[in-house]
Amino acid sequence: MRQAPNLALKSEDFCLIVAVDNDEILGECLRRSPDVASGALPITEIRGASNMADAYNQGLAKTARGICVFAYQDVYLPQGWLERAVAALNALSESALDWMVAGPYGVRPNGEHVGRVWDVTMGKELGSSGFAPAQVGSFDELVLILRREPGFQFDPDLPHFHLYGTDLAQSAIAAGRTAWALELPVVHNNRPIVSLGGGYRDAYHYARKKWRDKLPIHTSICALSNNPLALWRARWRRRKVKSRGPYLQADARDIARQAGYEEP
Repeated sequence: MRQAPNLALKSEDFCLIVAVDNDEILGECLRRSPDVASGALPITEIRGASNMADAYNQGLAKTARGICVFAYQDVYLPQGWLERAVAALNALSESALDWMVAGPYGVRPNGEHVGRVWDVTMGKELGSSGFAPAQVGSFDELVLILRREPGFQFDPDLPHFHLYGTDLAQSAIAAGRTAWALELPVVHNNRPIVSLGGGYRDAYHYARKKWRDKLPIHTSICALSNNPLALWRARWRRRKVKSRGPYLQADARDIARQAGYEEP
């Protein structure tokens, strides 16, 4: 197993990459994050990408920084998030020199969810505080942190905008590296996903075929599995979900403060 050098990370090693299709959402959420607004965490915005791999590969080509944070445009990073990320990743490097990917919310190989994220649609915190770093086989894609490798790219053949967090974690594991959920709480000012057809279905079948020797792989929505009932049941549950109101459902900064993620 090849291991990365154990060099202490600094905030200057980090950059932020985001795929954008709505500037209002971006301005009210991710751009409003204190580390982004201050310029401490430089942001690269990608528009018009054909899929998420295309967007993120474009972003990687525009920066030479070694730690790349990929986030949804409707995510808010609370005050002090970058400092916490630097500390958490330096601590992780002491015990897991081979880490490649991290994030605030993931799924263990046994299907257990682990992390700490405020979900505005559900009106509650998912996960809990005080958990130890946990190895995972999949991520919720709202925030991903990549310690980049020379020549690394997201899989350009993974269609649409789904399951790239699972693909990234599995790619790291296949390369002899590790993927971790860390306590780095964020606010996801989201709307519910009302359908798992179309783009999600296509990405699901692609990922299932690509990682067929590793199945089942548990994800935050449903398991990648050779059993067709896994996706069918998840799609059936989504039929009851209705999108509520405008996209921006809440003030992300107020939510962060109410959740205890940052000081008033």
